[in-house]
Amino acid sequence: MENCTNERQETLEKIARQVLTAAPVFKKKLFRPDIEQKDNPIPLSYVQVLAALDEADRLSVSEISARFDIAKPNITPLIDRMINAGYVTRERNAADRRVVHVVILDKGREKVRDTVEALRVCMDAWAKELDAGKLETLSDALETIRQLLGNE
Repeated sequence: MENCTNERQETLEKIARQVLTAAPVFKKKLFRPDIEQKDNPIPLSYVQVLAALDEADRLSVSEISARFDIAKPNITPLIDRMINAGYVTRERNAADRRVVHVVILDKGREKVRDTVEALRVCMDAWAKELDAGKLETLSDALETIRQLLGNE
């Protein structure tokens, strides 16, 4: 049992080191300021919320808060700015009027598509030496990370 605990601790330490070294690479290679600020400058946090809404079509304020680990009081101003920019709208749940859903609009979907395209172009530049198998491995690894960390 102790050996299993030691192995677990060693694995967790390895993961911690990988996260520490991978995070700057992600930021440097993928989330460059020219991509974030291209044409229509909005913070990366907005685009991340829009991407989640693009997948789900609508999320409650509570779901957004939980998914992005942002306190509910901080979600309101973020959503207000996204509404003012024309990316999303609010809708009350017909069954429970206390529940407010944030719904992505066409302009929000367009922003997600533009950002995905900018990221694809950026990745194409640094991933030229990767064959199709390695790209698929990277895609699978990222999907596994999303699932394990609960960002679905």
